[in-house]
Order: sequence, then structure tokens, then C-alpha cells
Amino acid sequence: MASPTTLTPPPELDQRLLEPRRHHWRGWLTALAVLLTVLVLAGLPLGWLGMLPWHGPLTTGETHLNGVSGTFEVQAGERIAYPLLFVSNPSRVGVVLDSIDAVDATPGVRIVDAWLFVDTPRCRQRSATFPDDVPAECRIPMAGYGLPGHQYGNVGSRVIVVLIPTQPGTYRASGFDVRYHVGPIHYTTTFGDGYVIHASPASPSADGTR
Repeated sequence: MASPTTLTPPPELDQRLLEPRRHHWRGWLTALAVLLTVLVLAGLPLGWLGMLPWHGPLTTGETHLNGVSGTFEVQAGERIAYPLLFVSNPSRVGVVLDSIDAVDATPGVRIVDAWLFVDTPRCRQRSATFPDDVPAECRIPMAGYGLPGHQYGNVGSRVIVVLIPTQPGTYRASGFDVRYHVGPIHYTTTFGDGYVIHASPASPSADGTR
């Protein structure tokens, strides 16, 4: 008597093959939408405070590079105390000033100091030849100075930059970059005005040295 034939059951069908194909681009679109939403929500308060990365608190709608406003006739190696425009802060937050650099400057001029004038009756009286010969107690180092907000027009702080032409020649700059920060966020704003320096050779001293 023949034995019954054993039938092998068909392999189980993977149910995942029956599912519709997923569109991965939908996931990317969702992630992009979430990211844009986060950026907008973060940008609204930053914009209200004037702290957008491309528009810092000291930035205004005015053109900052106003051409040459200071021309100096000096000798090479002579210090020049150059008073800049008032640096005002019309934003809603205070900033801390860091440093200053000349824009599009002819090489050969060094910035050796930058300070703010203490505008009080006593300092004005003691600084008759402002910005030269201002006593030390009437100067505040620019680096680290906190500039409060809500300043408009000429209400601000006068920055004096001390320049030295190292060699004879003619030197130019179209303005100055002021670097500052609000908390961990750093900004750079360009201010006028530019300068022209005509530096002649240094005169020999009485003993024949320069």
C-alpha cells in the first residue's frame, strides 16, 4: 500500500510586499516645514530686538560710508587722534563694543588705540584741544564698553581712534568696521567717515637722529 504523499505548504508571503510604497520625500518636506517654523519663531523676537545675523543692533537704514571727512597733514610716526561719528544704539538691547578696523585702508597705518570721551563738564573743561591732550581719566577704552539701547540721533558715544602712519606717503580709508556683541552673538557694523593722511618724512631731531 502506497504511503500518502506529504504536501509542502507554500512559503508565507511577506506582507510588506503588499503595502504601498512609502514616499520618503514627504518625510523630508515635513522636516523642512518644522525647521522653517522653528526659524520663524526664533527670528520674530530677534528681529523685534534688532538682533538678526545680517542686521545687528547698531545697523540703521542710512548709508554709513559718507566719503572722506578728515584730512591730516602729519609726519610719519606721528599720532593722529581721529574723532569718529557718534556711535549710537537705537535698538532695544544693549551691546558691548569689541574692536575697530579701517575699511579698504591703504596699508601702512596702524590703529594703536580706540577710546570714548567722558562727556562731562569737568572733562570738557580739561580737554580744550579735544581730541588731543585729553587726560586719561576722561577716556574710556572702547573694548569692553557697554553701549545701552534706545539711543537716537546724536545721542551716543564719541569714539576716538588713534592712528599712526608708519612711513611717508598718502593713506586712505573709506570708513571703519565696529565689532560688538550681544551675549554670544557677534556683529560688525560699518561706519563712516573715511580719512586721507598725508604723511611727510619725520624731521631729524636736534642731535641728528629721527
